[in-house]
Amino acid sequence: MRLRAEYSVGPDLRFLSNLDMMKLMARALRRARIPFALSKGYNPHIRLSMGTVLPVGLWGEREYFDLELEQEMSTSEFVEKINRTLPPAIQVKACIQIAANTRALMNSINCACYSFITNMAIEKLGLWKDYILQQEALIVKSRGKKKNVDKNLRLGILEIDVNRWQNFAIINIWVTNGEPLNVRYDELKDLLMQTGINEENIVDIYRSGNYIRVNDKYYSPLEKVK
Repeated sequence: MRLRAEYSVGPDLRFLSNLDMMKLMARALRRARIPFALSKGYNPHIRLSMGTVLPVGLWGEREYFDLELEQEMSTSEFVEKINRTLPPAIQVKACIQIAANTRALMNSINCACYSFITNMAIEKLGLWKDYILQQEALIVKSRGKKKNVDKNLRLGILEIDVNRWQNFAIINIWVTNGEPLNVRYDELKDLLMQTGINEENIVDIYRSGNYIRVNDKYYSPLEKVK
């Protein structure tokens, strides 16, 4: 039996690495007495597959993992049990059963939304959004494996919207993830600072979602499981 779960990671745990997150989940699964399956071999490990890596320094609203169980268990029971043992900053929000041949999260998620909380006027950010979307090229230095190589982020920026939240304005930027162009949050931050948004204007950054994009439509990994 395979499960796919959606969970949130709060700001208090923004500096956990991907390895730390996997260890945390594994400990929580053991404490909750979840009947997880183990891999074969001399060093068996829990058959837990995390989604796209949440960058160190960010918190996330909608992250995902797949888990294989060795016996049947209802999704509601799983959510209840795992949330009892997870720290308050991490909570499983939803869970579904998926087929054994469902594509892995890492091979399915091709889009992410990064959100920048700013202290700027929403009207000014509306003009900034229009300017960005009108450009044919938005060049920044890559922060990935090929560092300092010119990278055209415009090819990977899918949508932008600007919303008011309390006394702040939030810029939501949907970008491509993985091949052929992987857009990183720190490259987006560089772009903001190159185009008139100073670092002191950025109050916080988080990943608000991971998506499977098909024909310009966005699906959560819980919706699109084939």
